[in-house]
Amino acid sequence: MTGNIGKIIREQRKGIPLTLHQLSEMSGVSVSHLGRIEQGLRKPSPRTLQKISKPLGFDLDEILTMAGFLSPREPLFSQEQREKLRAELHTLLDRAVTDSKRIKEITDRLLMS
Repeated sequence: MTGNIGKIIREQRKGIPLTLHQLSEMSGVSVSHLGRIEQGLRKPSPRTLQKISKPLGFDLDEILTMAGFLSPREPLFSQEQREKLRAELHTLLDRAVTDSKRIKEITDRLLMS
């Protein structure tokens, strides 16, 4: 996995594009350490990954998972379940708007009596 995360880091860095020196300045990780990570000679620590995640445009969880420090999480809901929940939520929100209007109408009538 060490070589793999190094390759991912190098490809991401070059795609931005950033030089090793720029990434070093932005992250506070030495150029030599970054180079060794990219070459697969060193395994980055979670702390090092935290420092380089933002300049490389990764979420911390994402880069920690790619490096093998975190297990990939399964989605809580399937796509079909998410679509059903989204539809139900929209229905509830529409009903809340309608209910709010009705409550206001009743309140106005009571105050006018």
